[in-house]
Amino acid sequence: MQVVQLVKYYDPCQGGMETVVKNIVEGVIDCSTNINFTVYSNNHEQNFVKSVDLKNRETIIKEITPAYLKSQPLNLRYPSLKKLIEDNDVIHHHYPFPTMEVTLLRYLKQMTNKKFVITWHANIKNSRWSWIERIYNPLIEKLLDRADTIIVTSPQLFEASTILQKYKEKIQLIPLSFDPKFSSIVSKKFPSERCFELLFVGKLRKYKGVEYLIKAIVNLDVKLKIVGNGEEFQILKDLVKLLNIENKVVFISNANDDELMECYKKADLFVLPSINEAEAFGVVQLEALANGLPVINTNLKSGVPYVSLNNYSGITVEPKNSDKLSEAIEKIISNKELYELYSSNALERVKAFSREKMSESYKEIYKS
Repeated sequence: MQVVQLVKYYDPCQGGMETVVKNIVEGVIDCSTNINFTVYSNNHEQNFVKSVDLKNRETIIKEITPAYLKSQPLNLRYPSLKKLIEDNDVIHHHYPFPTMEVTLLRYLKQMTNKKFVITWHANIKNSRWSWIERIYNPLIEKLLDRADTIIVTSPQLFEASTILQKYKEKIQLIPLSFDPKFSSIVSKKFPSERCFELLFVGKLRKYKGVEYLIKAIVNLDVKLKIVGNGEEFQILKDLVKLLNIENKVVFISNANDDELMECYKKADLFVLPSINEAEAFGVVQLEALANGLPVINTNLKSGVPYVSLNNYSGITVEPKNSDKLSEAIEKIISNKELYELYSSNALERVKAFSREKMSESYKEIYKS
Protein backbone atom coordinates (compact mmCIF):
# COMPACT_ATOMS: atom_id res chain seq x y z
CA MET A 1 0.00 0.00 0.00
CA GLN A 2 1.24 3.46 -0.95
CA VAL A 3 0.43 6.46 1.28
CA VAL A 4 1.27 10.09 0.51
CA GLN A 5 1.41 12.53 3.43
CA LEU A 6 0.72 16.18 2.56
CA VAL A 7 2.25 18.53 5.13
CA LYS A 8 3.27 22.19 5.02
CA TYR A 9 6.95 21.55 5.75
CA TYR A 10 8.94 18.45 6.54
CA ASP A 11 12.10 18.80 8.56
CA PRO A 12 11.72 16.91 11.87
CA CYS A 13 14.53 18.96 13.44
CA GLN A 14 12.20 21.97 13.23
CA GLY A 15 9.65 20.38 15.58
CA GLY A 16 5.88 20.95 15.53
CA MET A 17 3.86 19.43 12.70
CA GLU A 18 6.98 18.03 11.09
CA THR A 19 7.71 15.92 14.14
CA VAL A 20 4.09 14.73 14.16
CA VAL A 21 4.35 13.45 10.58
CA LYS A 22 7.70 11.83 11.31
CA ASN A 23 6.15 9.96 14.25
CA ILE A 24 3.22 8.75 12.14
CA VAL A 25 5.44 7.57 9.29
CA GLU A 26 8.03 5.85 11.46
CA GLY A 27 5.41 4.36 13.76
CA VAL A 28 3.26 2.86 11.00
CA ILE A 29 6.31 1.48 9.19
CA ASP A 30 7.42 -0.18 12.43
CA CYS A 31 4.06 -1.95 12.88
CA SER A 32 3.31 -2.77 9.22
CA THR A 33 5.37 -4.55 6.59
CA ASN A 34 3.49 -3.44 3.47
CA ILE A 35 2.84 0.30 3.81
CA ASN A 36 5.21 2.71 2.06
CA PHE A 37 5.16 6.48 2.49
CA THR A 38 5.84 9.54 0.41
CA VAL A 39 5.97 12.84 2.30
CA TYR A 40 5.18 15.82 0.07
CA SER A 41 5.80 19.33 1.39
CA ASN A 42 7.33 22.72 0.83
CA ASN A 43 11.01 23.18 1.42
CA HIS A 44 12.19 25.68 4.03
CA GLU A 45 14.70 26.76 1.37
CA GLN A 46 14.14 27.92 -2.20
CA ASN A 47 15.13 24.71 -3.89
CA PHE A 48 13.65 21.32 -4.83
CA VAL A 49 14.67 18.25 -2.83
CA LYS A 50 13.88 14.59 -3.37
CA SER A 51 15.30 11.77 -1.27
CA VAL A 52 14.44 8.06 -1.36
CA ASP A 53 15.10 5.72 1.55
CA LEU A 54 14.25 2.26 0.25
CA LYS A 55 15.35 0.54 3.46
CA ASN A 56 12.92 2.59 5.57
CA ARG A 57 10.24 2.64 2.82
CA GLU A 58 10.04 6.43 2.76
CA THR A 59 10.34 9.03 -0.03
CA ILE A 60 10.56 12.73 0.77
CA ILE A 61 9.74 15.41 -1.81
CA LYS A 62 10.10 19.11 -0.96
CA GLU A 63 8.94 21.70 -3.46
CA ILE A 64 10.50 25.12 -3.96
CA THR A 65 8.89 27.81 -1.78
CA PRO A 66 8.86 31.10 -3.72
CA ALA A 67 7.68 33.38 -0.89
CA TYR A 68 6.20 33.52 2.62
CA LEU A 69 3.42 35.37 4.45
CA LYS A 70 3.52 35.22 8.26
CA SER A 71 5.65 32.05 8.01
CA GLN A 72 3.08 30.47 5.64
CA PRO A 73 4.44 29.28 2.27
CA LEU A 74 2.99 31.10 -0.72
CA ASN A 75 2.98 28.39 -3.35
CA LEU A 76 0.06 27.51 -5.63
CA ARG A 77 2.06 25.24 -7.90
CA TYR A 78 2.66 21.70 -6.72
CA PRO A 79 3.78 20.02 -9.96
CA SER A 80 4.23 16.56 -8.45
CA LEU A 81 0.84 16.39 -6.75
CA LYS A 82 -1.27 15.02 -9.62
CA LYS A 83 1.07 12.08 -10.21
CA LEU A 84 1.38 11.41 -6.48
CA ILE A 85 -2.41 11.17 -6.24
CA GLU A 86 -2.46 8.76 -9.18
CA ASP A 87 0.36 6.59 -7.79
CA ASN A 88 -0.81 6.31 -4.18
CA ASP A 89 -3.68 4.41 -2.58
CA VAL A 90 -4.16 6.82 0.34
CA ILE A 91 -3.92 10.61 0.34
CA HIS A 92 -3.37 11.85 3.89
CA HIS A 93 -3.63 15.61 4.29
CA HIS A 94 -2.60 17.59 7.38
CA TYR A 95 -4.85 20.62 7.91
CA PRO A 96 -4.27 23.58 8.01
CA PHE A 97 -2.13 23.90 4.88
CA PRO A 98 -3.91 26.60 2.80
CA THR A 99 -1.94 26.52 -0.45
CA MET A 100 -2.09 22.73 -0.63
CA GLU A 101 -5.82 22.75 0.15
CA VAL A 102 -6.48 25.13 -2.73
CA THR A 103 -4.41 22.88 -5.00
CA LEU A 104 -6.18 19.71 -3.84
CA LEU A 105 -9.50 21.17 -4.94
CA ARG A 106 -8.22 21.08 -8.53
CA TYR A 107 -7.64 17.34 -8.27
CA LEU A 108 -10.83 16.10 -6.64
CA LYS A 109 -11.66 14.01 -9.72
CA GLN A 110 -8.24 12.37 -9.63
CA MET A 111 -8.96 11.31 -6.05
CA THR A 112 -11.93 9.18 -7.11
CA ASN A 113 -11.44 5.65 -5.74
CA LYS A 114 -8.62 6.88 -3.51
CA LYS A 115 -8.89 6.92 0.27
CA PHE A 116 -8.72 10.52 1.48
CA VAL A 117 -7.79 11.13 5.13
CA ILE A 118 -7.59 14.54 6.81
CA THR A 119 -5.92 15.08 10.16
CA TRP A 120 -7.39 18.28 11.59
CA HIS A 121 -4.68 19.86 13.72
CA ALA A 122 -6.08 23.31 14.51
CA ASN A 123 -9.12 25.58 14.23
CA ILE A 124 -8.05 28.72 12.40
CA LYS A 125 -10.87 30.80 13.91
CA ASN A 126 -8.76 31.18 17.06
CA SER A 127 -5.50 31.90 15.26
CA ARG A 128 -3.94 34.85 13.45
CA TRP A 129 -5.60 33.53 10.26
CA SER A 130 -9.16 33.97 11.59
CA TRP A 131 -9.74 36.82 9.12
CA ILE A 132 -9.84 34.38 6.17
CA GLU A 133 -12.33 31.98 7.77
CA ARG A 134 -15.49 33.22 6.04
CA ILE A 135 -13.87 32.94 2.64
CA TYR A 136 -11.90 29.82 3.35
CA ASN A 137 -14.35 27.54 5.15
CA PRO A 138 -16.60 26.97 2.10
CA LEU A 139 -13.52 25.69 0.24
CA ILE A 140 -12.51 23.45 3.12
CA GLU A 141 -16.03 21.99 3.30
CA LYS A 142 -15.55 20.63 -0.22
CA LEU A 143 -12.52 18.69 1.00
CA LEU A 144 -14.33 17.56 4.14
CA ASP A 145 -17.25 16.36 2.00
CA ARG A 146 -14.81 14.24 -0.01
CA ALA A 147 -12.85 12.92 3.00
CA ASP A 148 -13.38 9.33 4.07
CA THR A 149 -12.04 9.94 7.58
CA ILE A 150 -11.40 13.14 9.55
CA ILE A 151 -9.02 12.72 12.47
CA VAL A 152 -8.91 15.10 15.43
CA THR A 153 -6.11 14.97 17.98
CA SER A 154 -8.19 15.87 21.05
CA PRO A 155 -11.89 16.05 22.03
CA GLN A 156 -11.51 19.79 22.66
CA LEU A 157 -10.47 20.38 19.07
CA PHE A 158 -13.72 18.89 17.77
CA GLU A 159 -15.90 20.57 20.40
CA ALA A 160 -14.44 24.01 19.60
CA SER A 161 -14.91 23.67 15.84
CA THR A 162 -18.14 24.81 14.22
CA ILE A 163 -17.17 23.51 10.78
CA LEU A 164 -16.54 19.94 11.96
CA GLN A 165 -19.88 19.45 13.72
CA LYS A 166 -21.76 18.31 10.64
CA TYR A 167 -19.08 15.71 9.86
CA LYS A 168 -19.44 13.93 13.19
CA GLU A 169 -19.93 10.52 11.53
CA LYS A 170 -16.51 10.83 9.87
CA ILE A 171 -14.63 11.96 12.97
CA GLN A 172 -12.11 9.72 14.73
CA LEU A 173 -10.03 10.72 17.75
CA ILE A 174 -6.36 9.79 17.51
CA PRO A 175 -4.15 11.70 19.95
CA LEU A 176 -0.65 12.59 18.85
CA SER A 177 2.40 10.82 20.19
CA PHE A 178 6.12 11.40 20.60
CA ASP A 179 9.44 9.81 19.75
CA PRO A 180 10.11 7.22 22.50
CA LYS A 181 13.81 8.13 22.51
CA PHE A 182 12.76 11.24 24.47
CA SER A 183 11.53 9.10 27.36
CA SER A 184 13.44 8.35 30.55
CA ILE A 185 10.49 6.73 32.40
CA VAL A 186 11.88 7.81 35.77
CA SER A 187 9.93 9.93 38.21
CA LYS A 188 11.59 13.07 39.56
CA LYS A 189 12.71 13.68 43.11
CA PHE A 190 12.12 17.01 44.78
CA PRO A 191 15.28 19.16 44.40
CA SER A 192 15.53 20.32 48.01
CA GLU A 193 19.17 21.46 47.92
CA ARG A 194 19.09 23.74 44.87
CA CYS A 195 16.69 26.06 43.10
CA PHE A 196 14.22 24.61 40.65
CA GLU A 197 15.12 24.41 36.97
CA LEU A 198 12.21 25.27 34.67
CA LEU A 199 12.13 24.29 31.00
CA PHE A 200 10.37 25.59 27.90
CA VAL A 201 10.84 23.91 24.50
CA GLY A 202 9.37 25.19 21.24
CA LYS A 203 9.47 27.66 18.41
CA LEU A 204 9.81 31.20 19.72
CA ARG A 205 6.67 32.73 18.27
CA LYS A 206 4.20 35.17 19.77
CA TYR A 207 1.49 32.58 20.40
CA LYS A 208 3.85 30.54 22.60
CA GLY A 209 3.48 33.16 25.35
CA VAL A 210 7.08 32.89 26.55
CA GLU A 211 7.09 36.57 27.53
CA TYR A 212 4.49 35.77 30.23
CA LEU A 213 6.68 32.97 31.57
CA ILE A 214 9.71 35.25 31.72
CA LYS A 215 7.74 37.87 33.66
CA ALA A 216 6.38 35.16 35.97
CA ILE A 217 9.80 34.20 37.34
CA VAL A 218 11.06 37.69 38.22
CA ASN A 219 10.44 37.22 41.96
CA LEU A 220 10.94 33.43 42.11
CA ASP A 221 14.08 31.55 43.12
CA VAL A 222 14.26 29.47 39.94
CA LYS A 223 16.30 29.01 36.79
CA LEU A 224 14.66 28.95 33.34
CA LYS A 225 16.00 27.26 30.23
CA ILE A 226 14.40 28.31 26.93
CA VAL A 227 15.14 25.87 24.09
CA GLY A 228 14.17 27.01 20.60
CA ASN A 229 14.47 29.50 17.75
CA GLY A 230 12.06 31.91 16.10
CA GLU A 231 11.14 35.47 15.34
CA GLU A 232 10.68 36.28 19.05
CA PHE A 233 14.20 35.22 20.01
CA GLN A 234 15.81 38.67 20.25
CA ILE A 235 12.64 40.24 21.69
CA LEU A 236 12.68 37.71 24.53
CA LYS A 237 16.40 38.19 25.15
CA ASP A 238 15.83 41.94 25.36
CA LEU A 239 12.99 41.39 27.83
CA VAL A 240 15.23 39.27 30.06
CA LYS A 241 17.82 42.04 30.02
CA LEU A 242 15.21 44.72 30.74
CA LEU A 243 13.93 42.76 33.76
CA ASN A 244 17.51 42.26 34.96
CA ILE A 245 17.15 38.47 35.27
CA GLU A 246 19.94 37.40 32.92
CA ASN A 247 21.32 35.30 35.79
CA LYS A 248 18.09 33.25 35.80
CA VAL A 249 17.48 32.61 32.11
CA VAL A 250 19.48 30.59 29.58
CA PHE A 251 18.63 30.45 25.87
CA ILE A 252 19.60 27.39 23.81
CA SER A 253 19.28 27.48 20.02
CA ASN A 254 19.64 24.63 17.53
CA ALA A 255 19.70 21.87 20.14
CA ASN A 256 20.16 18.42 18.65
CA ASP A 257 18.28 15.38 19.97
CA ASP A 258 20.94 14.46 22.51
CA GLU A 259 21.13 18.02 23.85
CA LEU A 260 17.34 18.22 24.06
CA MET A 261 17.16 14.94 25.95
CA GLU A 262 19.74 16.26 28.39
CA CYS A 263 17.59 19.36 28.94
CA TYR A 264 14.61 17.18 29.86
CA LYS A 265 16.74 15.10 32.23
CA LYS A 266 18.14 18.12 34.06
CA ALA A 267 14.84 20.02 34.32
CA ASP A 268 12.48 19.84 37.29
CA LEU A 269 9.35 21.46 35.86
CA PHE A 270 8.06 22.06 32.31
CA VAL A 271 6.02 25.13 31.36
CA LEU A 272 4.00 25.63 28.14
CA PRO A 273 2.53 29.16 28.46
CA SER A 274 0.84 29.34 25.04
CA ILE A 275 -1.76 32.11 24.65
CA ASN A 276 -4.05 30.95 21.82
CA GLU A 277 -5.21 27.91 19.88
CA ALA A 278 -2.41 28.15 17.36
CA GLU A 279 -0.98 25.80 19.99
CA ALA A 280 -3.21 22.91 19.02
CA PHE A 281 -1.69 20.12 21.12
CA GLY A 282 1.86 20.64 22.36
CA VAL A 283 3.78 17.41 21.71
CA VAL A 284 6.59 18.81 23.87
CA GLN A 285 4.27 18.24 26.83
CA LEU A 286 4.39 14.52 26.06
CA GLU A 287 8.17 14.56 25.99
CA ALA A 288 8.16 16.34 29.35
CA LEU A 289 5.63 13.92 30.89
CA ALA A 290 7.69 10.97 29.62
CA ASN A 291 10.59 12.32 31.63
CA GLY A 292 8.53 12.58 34.80
CA LEU A 293 8.25 16.36 34.63
CA PRO A 294 5.15 18.02 36.09
CA VAL A 295 3.67 20.39 33.49
CA ILE A 296 2.16 23.83 33.80
CA ASN A 297 0.05 24.62 30.73
CA THR A 298 -2.76 26.98 29.74
CA ASN A 299 -6.51 26.59 29.47
CA LEU A 300 -6.98 26.77 25.70
CA LYS A 301 -9.80 25.43 23.51
CA SER A 302 -7.37 22.95 22.00
CA GLY A 303 -5.60 19.77 22.99
CA VAL A 304 -3.17 21.56 25.31
CA PRO A 305 -5.09 20.99 28.60
CA TYR A 306 -6.07 17.50 27.35
CA VAL A 307 -2.43 16.36 27.31
CA SER A 308 -1.37 17.29 30.83
CA LEU A 309 -4.33 17.30 33.19
CA ASN A 310 -4.99 20.01 35.77
CA ASN A 311 -4.32 18.89 39.35
CA TYR A 312 -3.15 15.49 38.13
CA SER A 313 0.11 15.79 36.20
CA GLY A 314 0.48 19.53 36.77
CA ILE A 315 -1.49 22.76 36.84
CA THR A 316 -3.50 24.50 34.12
CA VAL A 317 -3.80 28.30 34.28
CA GLU A 318 -5.51 30.96 32.21
CA PRO A 319 -3.42 32.25 29.29
CA LYS A 320 -1.75 35.66 29.19
CA ASN A 321 -1.48 35.77 32.97
CA SER A 322 2.02 35.99 34.46
CA ASP A 323 0.65 36.22 38.00
CA LYS A 324 -1.22 32.89 37.66
CA LEU A 325 1.84 31.27 36.10
CA SER A 326 3.94 32.51 39.00
CA GLU A 327 1.42 31.20 41.55
CA ALA A 328 1.35 27.78 39.87
CA ILE A 329 5.14 27.55 39.81
CA GLU A 330 5.35 28.62 43.46
CA LYS A 331 2.71 26.05 44.48
CA ILE A 332 4.65 23.19 42.91
CA ILE A 333 8.16 24.18 43.97
CA SER A 334 7.14 24.69 47.59
CA ASN A 335 5.41 21.34 48.11
CA LYS A 336 7.53 18.17 47.98
CA GLU A 337 4.60 15.75 48.21
CA LEU A 338 2.63 17.53 45.49
CA TYR A 339 5.64 17.73 43.21
CA GLU A 340 6.45 14.04 43.47
CA LEU A 341 2.76 13.11 43.03
CA TYR A 342 2.56 15.14 39.82
CA SER A 343 5.82 13.56 38.61
CA SER A 344 4.52 10.04 39.20
CA ASN A 345 1.20 10.90 37.55
CA ALA A 346 3.03 12.37 34.57
CA LEU A 347 4.49 8.96 33.76
CA GLU A 348 1.04 7.40 34.02
CA ARG A 349 -0.63 10.04 31.86
CA VAL A 350 1.86 9.73 29.00
CA LYS A 351 1.02 6.02 28.57
CA ALA A 352 -2.21 7.10 26.87
CA PHE A 353 -0.16 8.69 24.07
CA SER A 354 2.19 5.87 23.07
CA ARG A 355 3.48 5.74 19.52
CA GLU A 356 2.24 2.16 19.26
CA LYS A 357 -1.38 3.17 19.96
CA MET A 358 -1.25 6.04 17.48
CA SER A 359 0.43 3.95 14.78
CA GLU A 360 -2.01 1.05 15.07
CA SER A 361 -4.93 3.48 14.75
CA TYR A 362 -3.54 5.03 11.58
CA LYS A 363 -2.67 1.63 10.11
CA GLU A 364 -6.28 0.47 10.57
CA ILE A 365 -7.60 3.62 8.86
CA TYR A 366 -5.26 3.21 5.91
CA LYS A 367 -6.18 -0.44 5.42
CA SER A 368 -9.93 -0.28 6.11
